[in-house]
Amino acid sequence: MNNTQEKITIHPSWKNYFWAYFFGVLLTPMLIGIVVLWITNKKKKNIIFTVTDNSINTSKKGNKESLDLIHILSTSYSQNQLQKLLGIGDIKLQANVSELILEGIEEPTSFLEKIDIAIAYQNEQRKASEKITPREATHNPGTLDKMDYLTGLWQQGLISDEDYDTERKKF
Repeated sequence: MNNTQEKITIHPSWKNYFWAYFFGVLLTPMLIGIVVLWITNKKKKNIIFTVTDNSINTSKKGNKESLDLIHILSTSYSQNQLQKLLGIGDIKLQANVSELILEGIEEPTSFLEKIDIAIAYQNEQRKASEKITPREATHNPGTLDKMDYLTGLWQQGLISDEDYDTERKKF
């Protein structure tokens, strides 16, 4: 795997702020609507969700939260009636001690499937790396070669049985 990391940055959908935009447009003739639209747009732009190969980060008004994919235990999404009508939803990612909620995501089911695939991939990578760990050697390197050499000398009659037994006990 290469060292470059895929990174996706998304903002909540404008549909998540439907009522604010609706009243902002209605109140535009009284100039209050412009302020409402500006505040709503600023609020929307200040929420950033960043999805990488191994973590999901959120940034809301300077508060940053991060959750590694391998720590996520369960995923779900929820939609109220208006969100269903507009095709958006909130994605909830649950870990042991924390949870992360991605608000106002368009097509939450397809986005959640992609997150589930990434979580499964990270878990497979972790399991594969655990399997590869080398075992501790049970003997010093070269001990078996020395034992074979000693056995060869004994079989050829070059050393006595007593010498063979004493040397063998050293190994």
